[in-house]
Amino acid sequence: MKQLIRAAKEAALSIPEVLSLIFSNGSPETQAACARVCKKWSEVALDELWRELEDIYPLLRLLIPFEDFFDEYGHDVLYEVDTLERLRTADWPRFRQYATRVKSIEYDENAAYPSHPSKEEIAFMCLHHPYGNCLAPNVRMLRWQLSGETTITRMIPFASQRLEDLRLEIQLDSTEPPDIFLGLAHRTPTLKRLSIKSKEPPHHMSYSLSRWIETCPGLEKVHIPRRWQISDVVIAFGSLPNLLEFGIHWNQSPAEDMVFGNDMEMAEGHFQNLRRLGWYSDIEEATDLLQQASRGFKGLALDCPKGRRRAGVVAFIATAAQCCPDLDSFCLNLTNFVDGMEPYEVTNPIDFNLDEDIEPYEDPELLDLETFRPLLACKGLRELRIHSPGPCILSTSDLEEMGAAWPNMEELVLSPRPKDMVEDQGTPISMLPRVATAFPRIRLLGLYFDQSDPPDSAGDLLPEVQFRCLRELHVGSSRIPGGDSGAVGLYLASLFAVGTRPSIRAKTSIIRGELYCNTALFEEWEAIERLVHRAMRVKEAVFRRLSHH
Repeated sequence: MKQLIRAAKEAALSIPEVLSLIFSNGSPETQAACARVCKKWSEVALDELWRELEDIYPLLRLLIPFEDFFDEYGHDVLYEVDTLERLRTADWPRFRQYATRVKSIEYDENAAYPSHPSKEEIAFMCLHHPYGNCLAPNVRMLRWQLSGETTITRMIPFASQRLEDLRLEIQLDSTEPPDIFLGLAHRTPTLKRLSIKSKEPPHHMSYSLSRWIETCPGLEKVHIPRRWQISDVVIAFGSLPNLLEFGIHWNQSPAEDMVFGNDMEMAEGHFQNLRRLGWYSDIEEATDLLQQASRGFKGLALDCPKGRRRAGVVAFIATAAQCCPDLDSFCLNLTNFVDGMEPYEVTNPIDFNLDEDIEPYEDPELLDLETFRPLLACKGLRELRIHSPGPCILSTSDLEEMGAAWPNMEELVLSPRPKDMVEDQGTPISMLPRVATAFPRIRLLGLYFDQSDPPDSAGDLLPEVQFRCLRELHVGSSRIPGGDSGAVGLYLASLFAVGTRPSIRAKTSIIRGELYCNTALFEEWEAIERLVHRAMRVKEAVFRRLSHH
């Protein structure tokens, strides 16, 4: 019997798929060690070790030792004759053996040490590469932070013909309109997902971007900078036949983008298969767009920081629920997320040089169920994020209604960072058990807590009502309820099920990003998180002990 079991184990550990699953959970050091065990393990372990690279130098140093790229002063020396000779005589078959394993590359030109390769250096490598111009032919995901020069020459050799996911962050020094995207035309035929972050003016990029996008017919998901939502760019993406999701990256300082257009229209023949839309618009224009659209969306994300009259907001939400009954995701931003400032410091949009036609702030109204009641008709809703100038107030009956309407809710974020922080407004922390009851599948929860309401007694570490699936609790700009960090920590620990240990952060989860509050507040909640996790370890030990009896 023992021999049969041993033979079965040996057979299982010879199956590449099983080995790949095991090695994928190991550290790079573990994977490197496994690669030296035997030939069967070596190939699989090396595949996992080289699958994802956070720099391009591990590949390049297979051709030339790292120290040969730069002299002792950090200056490029690759142009020297002896170095070029090394490229000619490099072990290219060995390089290809490892380069073909790479499926994902991340590279930050700002963080490159001691410097990133120059355009000429990359050109030299491509000229000497005997297997074509692409140095990593099987890359599926490429994340590249472009800075300084108006060129993507360094990136092109790593953008394979099999690339499916491209994430660009662009910070250029030049004020001239660069045609940086023209170099990508016809090089990314299999691209499916595209994300671009940039503060560059849109008119500097629109022409080359449109030309490139024409050669990416398979694009399915796109997210661009908010300021790039101009007519030329929208039309270019709208013409893509397979586009399912179009969105923008929410910006912490919308004043910087308000000088640009917010063109978003559903022209005839455009966005024919679009199912998820994220855009920047006035609330009235957004309502009109939904009424004019000839299709219902599965996901909506509207960024509307410059006009928030309650009647307009209610009308938009009602229109969204009526036109899109199958919504599973609804996100609405009605605030200015200003980098480095507390919400209550934002007093008037004129401080940020906003356009004259932008409405001034109204007195912050509380966010309540009546504001988004029409969404109760969308029974498939899984994600709801509303950022409002005022905090959210929910009653027990509100939570019961919401839980009955949205049994599959997984991400719920309701104004955790209001404009005006008032001590006696917000969600009482003692309401959390009711939230857990209403939304048993909740994974991410963001709320602004009432500072004046202390938590209930936390004498029972294993109460009947607990968060079973929660992974993240975002408290935004909430002060410590009752001012007692210890009581809050023990109370939260009692509400988290064994094995969960959610992170607790003084931050706000927005679309495709997060915003952090001031350092002091962040540190206070970080200390509470440490206390919670210590209490959770005790709780888990008690649970194990009880389960043995």
